[in-house]
Order: sequence, then structure tokens, then C-alpha cells
Amino acid sequence: MAHQTEQVVLLDDAGNDIGSADKATVHTANTALHLAFSCHVFNAEGQLLVTRRSLAKLTWPGVWTNSFCGHPAPGESLEDAISRRASVELGITVSEVKLVLPDFRYRAVDASGIVENEICPVYRAVTTDAVAANPDEVSEWEWVEPASLRAAASAAPYAFSPWLVWQLEQLTRD
Repeated sequence: MAHQTEQVVLLDDAGNDIGSADKATVHTANTALHLAFSCHVFNAEGQLLVTRRSLAKLTWPGVWTNSFCGHPAPGESLEDAISRRASVELGITVSEVKLVLPDFRYRAVDASGIVENEICPVYRAVTTDAVAANPDEVSEWEWVEPASLRAAASAAPYAFSPWLVWQLEQLTRD
């Protein structure tokens, strides 16, 4: 039910805030450009947490992706939104939050025709917590070696969210 009142920040093409809208009404075949974020969470061993999106998700259900994504609420900092979504989706706290791809932006259309259209800065963070995933958000998760994930995403990009594949490509270049 929370999704009915969750607000997203709408953006113009230059990335300026132009208002907000109900998240439930934004993701359609004509999704307005809006602000989001992605976060890649690492453990003390340097492994990266990947998650499989719940089958109940509107877009890319059942697809493997980065640790978690989300949308800051109007007036909420990206760092606060990251902490909130880490707790809601994975039951974890994160530290050492660092911006790694400040200009990441993408548009992708899933098999149902729903469009993701986001300016989506990418962060990395660390946790020492055990994952307690929310089944409405995440159906499975694994701690993987980053090189193994890059190889898998390169070999079989269709098995992963498009934004994860593109983020890994950009992170590998940098």
C-alpha cells in the first residue's frame, strides 16, 4: 500500500527538479524522467551483494540486479534515501556510502512495455549486517566476487537488469 503514496522527483532534461508525482502513476509506457539511485553494497570480504527482483515487481520482475535501487522522496537527500531503502529492501544498514557514477542516466523498456527513464546516480556502500530481504522487493540474493559478476553480465546480459549491465560497463571503464 505504501507504493500508492510514495512520491518521486520529476526532472527536466537538464536534471532540474520540476515537481513530483505518485510513483505508482509514473512508471508507464511513457515514463517521465525522474530521479533515482542505485547502490552496490560490499561486505568486509570485498564481495558484492546482488539481488533478484521480486516476481511482484512492476518492472523487470525476477531479474538479477545490483544490491538495491530506489527513489528519493521530494526534499530527501540521496544519502538518506539510500539508508531508508537499504533498511526497507534488505533489512541492513550501510556505511561508507560513496558516489561512483554521478552522471549515470538510462532509459530502458521491459518486456511488458513499461519504461524506466531515470537520472540515477550510482553509489557503493559497505555493510556488516546479515541480509533480511523484504520478499515484496527481493526474492533471492547472493554475495559474489565483482569479477565474476562482470563476467556473467558480459556473457549473459539478458539475465540481468539493463541498468546493472550498463553500470558495470561504466565502472569497468573508469
